[in-house]
Amino acid sequence: MSNSFCRYLSNGYSFVLKSDDTLTVKPCCWFAQEIPVDSALQNNRKKLFESITDWSPACNKCFLLEKSGQQSLRQTGPDWVPDAESSQDPVTIDIHLDNQCNAACVICNQDNSSLWAKEQSKLQHKKITIKPETPTAAIDKIVSTVSLEKVKYVKFFGGEPLFTNTHLQFLEQVPCPEHVTLHYTTNGSIYPNEEVLNVWKKFKLIIFAASIDGIEEQFDYVRWPLTWNKVSKNLLRIRHNKNIQNLIFRIEFTANFLNAYYFDRLESWVQDNLSANAYGDKTDLNIHLYFGNIWNLNKMPAEIRNLIFKKYSKDHRIYKIVSNSTVADLGNWKNFVATWDTRRNNSWKTAFPDLIDYIQTK
Repeated sequence: MSNSFCRYLSNGYSFVLKSDDTLTVKPCCWFAQEIPVDSALQNNRKKLFESITDWSPACNKCFLLEKSGQQSLRQTGPDWVPDAESSQDPVTIDIHLDNQCNAACVICNQDNSSLWAKEQSKLQHKKITIKPETPTAAIDKIVSTVSLEKVKYVKFFGGEPLFTNTHLQFLEQVPCPEHVTLHYTTNGSIYPNEEVLNVWKKFKLIIFAASIDGIEEQFDYVRWPLTWNKVSKNLLRIRHNKNIQNLIFRIEFTANFLNAYYFDRLESWVQDNLSANAYGDKTDLNIHLYFGNIWNLNKMPAEIRNLIFKKYSKDHRIYKIVSNSTVADLGNWKNFVATWDTRRNNSWKTAFPDLIDYIQTK
């Protein structure tokens, strides 16, 4: 039987290729512990993952989401893994095998973005020597270690998954694609080319999950150097392409202590422009918490929290996640904006003008 507490603990495989070429796996992308992909894989999974029957520290991200009234990843497990699944074989797979990316979002870091790594090297006056990952060898190791016969769901991370061909290399190995749903966590800046569109036609469903943390000036600041103008046009171009018949949209909003106030602008844009695909399938607008130490909701000054309480009703998702936050020091954030706003010719004050009076930057 699959794990009754969380299906990902028994049949979720989230593969990550480390900078030293070590391939690791964990039950899902949010789980806080990982193990190497080696001959002891299945025994280690039984001992470390499948034995969990209740909340553990490694599951904290899902715990916090459910505590704030949001849907967690844990709660989606039954969508893919049936109760009667008795094997340890992967039913859901995450692919995080390279960090090549055309963005350096303020909420990201050099481990997950090659552009961030380049920017950090420039700041430190170091020679830019970014080691290219070797996803082909990692993919070979995955398919030689686990069976893909029962896979129903594959999720691609980056970097930016449409920035490289890593996803296409892996999809060549997937049997029975007509039974498999593909999920792309994408920044939306790259329109899928003809090769990608033709491959997608073989699969059951494409979930195009665009990471959008605001619109217009808020987007341009958080998702630097991408622009809202280009990304919004790409989303609408995909929506209006009637040849893409098996794609649905999701909008993924990562809430930080400044952009949360402006969530209603994104809500309105989605409702007016992307409420569904061309065939009427509804677009989900999801909220995630930022878990780093710079833009965390816990940094939110009480004055901004009070503004949000006045702006949103008590049953609104933003109200609920803010009401569970606590006030923390802004020191790391101040250092971040002092450095990177200048280097990027950018300004948090331009992006979040309504909140200027409530932030002490000195």
